[in-house]
Amino acid sequence: MPKIKFNKVTLDKLAAPKGQRVDYFDTETPGLGVRVGNSSKTFFVKVDVRDASSKSGYRSVRRTLGRFGEMTLEQARKELQGYDDRDKGFVPGLRLEIKRGQTRMHGAEVTLGQMLEAYFKERRTAEGRNYKPSTIRGYTNIVSRHFETWLSLPLSEIGKLTPEVVIERYRQTEMHHGPYGARNAFVMLSAIINYALVKYPGVFTGNPLTVLRLGKHMKKIQARTERLEGKEFAAFYQGIHKFNENIRDCYLFCLYHGLRSQEAATLRWEYVNLDRLTLTIPDTKNRRPLHAPLCRQSLEILERRLAQRDEGCPWVFPAVKTFRYSTNKTGHVRLMSAALRLNTGLQITVHGLRRTFITTARRLKIFEDADRLTNHVDSSISGRHYDATDVEDLRKPLQSIASELERLMKEGAAKVLQLY
Repeated sequence: MPKIKFNKVTLDKLAAPKGQRVDYFDTETPGLGVRVGNSSKTFFVKVDVRDASSKSGYRSVRRTLGRFGEMTLEQARKELQGYDDRDKGFVPGLRLEIKRGQTRMHGAEVTLGQMLEAYFKERRTAEGRNYKPSTIRGYTNIVSRHFETWLSLPLSEIGKLTPEVVIERYRQTEMHHGPYGARNAFVMLSAIINYALVKYPGVFTGNPLTVLRLGKHMKKIQARTERLEGKEFAAFYQGIHKFNENIRDCYLFCLYHGLRSQEAATLRWEYVNLDRLTLTIPDTKNRRPLHAPLCRQSLEILERRLAQRDEGCPWVFPAVKTFRYSTNKTGHVRLMSAALRLNTGLQITVHGLRRTFITTARRLKIFEDADRLTNHVDSSISGRHYDATDVEDLRKPLQSIASELERLMKEGAAKVLQLY
């Protein structure tokens, strides 16, 4: 294991080969080391203590101090060597405590609830990921709801969860919330525990939830494929007329553009240009804004909404408080799959309308342009560096898709092809 003189400059420059971790030790502070990975650097202490059961008479004890960046080199040395406190006198450092057998595990008292909060806050800083507030709220609510009784447990207790306890908890969750809900909750919890393993490696050595994966207790969830087919187009069109006009138009707008539920429901007038016949979705799932043309059908919808717009209202599809499916504290409509199924009698979700848009495009032999219209990223060399397709290039294919969707809803039949 390499030894170097620790200072901020040398620690900043340390790097590890891709996929590997390297431990470095300080030449000035015995026992002080830093583990360098691809995305983090973590201070630790390593001390040899007497152990009669060992052949050599000694064994190595290792404890994590904290991450470089969150902890300075001076703080790490102080934690390791001890320091003078005005009230307490000399406070022994971790190295002396280990020698005396008074070992403590850094992070052992951190609770699962605190780890849940740190997971989003620290990963967002360390990896540059800017989680959306709605994503943080959603994940936090899921973990809090399913593991309320575990949130107050310290990590040291979480690490002691037995396979029997984990499996039984999973079965209970599956029974009350279904296989998808159970799998979703435990995958999220497992990610948080895996992060705790990296941050506090001295607390526990493995993720107790691994038994679910190795034992194949979690059922594989098949990707959803529901979309409108055949006569379902007509049933959908009739069913959405049971909604008020505002929500009906939002469902149609979602279908004609292949938008996600939130993208359509949260559309603001500032992102609609009726002069240039374009719209912008600034905040999409993949973080890339969507710039798209308007088709004839969506233009008619927007003109209806504009004619009924309340002065100063920013939303294209504002919530109508008198209708039970549309009330929303944020002021815009909510597109609810349960309400859509109730009014249409179809087993369709709001996201199923996006699949319907893409499927219809492909049946019209529109492939790449359909991906661009739905903001699916082309990660190929050509897509990333040479594709100069703009909004005007997408206007004709969008109109073809929207016209076919309108025809299927009103006529409810596939085109008849003449063979010659």
